[in-house]
Amino acid sequence: MSHNGRFELDSTSVILVTREGGFVVTPGLAAPRRIDCRELSAHQRLRLQTVLEELDRQRGGLRSEGADRRSFRVTLQVPSGRPEREWELDESAAPRSLIGLWKHGAQGLDESDG
Repeated sequence: MSHNGRFELDSTSVILVTREGGFVVTPGLAAPRRIDCRELSAHQRLRLQTVLEELDRQRGGLRSEGADRRSFRVTLQVPSGRPEREWELDESAAPRSLIGLWKHGAQGLDESDG
């Protein structure tokens, strides 16, 4: 990962995708979706990289406040000692690819964007 906004996932990277907020509490959906890059194909890792780069492009004003607002938190953990990275954005602004990741995990990376 570099400090200029560009980064590359490696086999030690782990992504956590969590949906937060809203009035309705659904315990099964509160746990973060964990995606371990060691378990991904080269195609899936490339798709995941694309999703994270899209989150980087949306960085300005990603999250608004409000009790009934739902948001996604995406955390990139890198065990090699490099700092982790985190994104937060309103559910309404979330790309379909991120929603697919949260709902289906790594299998969501195999779905078509169209």
